[in-house]
Amino acid sequence: MSEQQKTKKRKRKKRRLKPLTLVIIIVIVLLSGAYVRNIVKLEIEHHQLVEQNQKLKDERRQLRIELKNVNSREYIEDQARKQLRLVNPDEILFVFPDQNGSTTGDSSSDSNSSDSSGNSSSSSSGNS
Repeated sequence: MSEQQKTKKRKRKKRRLKPLTLVIIIVIVLLSGAYVRNIVKLEIEHHQLVEQNQKLKDERRQLRIELKNVNSREYIEDQARKQLRLVNPDEILFVFPDQNGSTTGDSSSDSNSSDSSGNSSSSSSGNS
């Protein structure tokens, strides 16, 4: 073989290597991009889970406080007012329509309220 043929073979080998090298580089870049995308997704998910964890800790703290107060007289009266719409004997329950048309109860003390016999009594926000 002559020198020219040898140089032509070398050039062909170099030309074959260039597309192969280019394909390898493209594959590496695509895989790296996929890994980076996955890492970013995991970071976002981690941030969301940290926020959710903090909210749950706050809720747990509030529930523990409520659990401590659950047997107190004030707490029981408050829950009876809110959930059952109960009032003390010397109080009157006023029901006002909401903006959407439904009615809600609102217990209110009135210093000149009258009981069922028509007698005027002074109210106290005390205990029943």
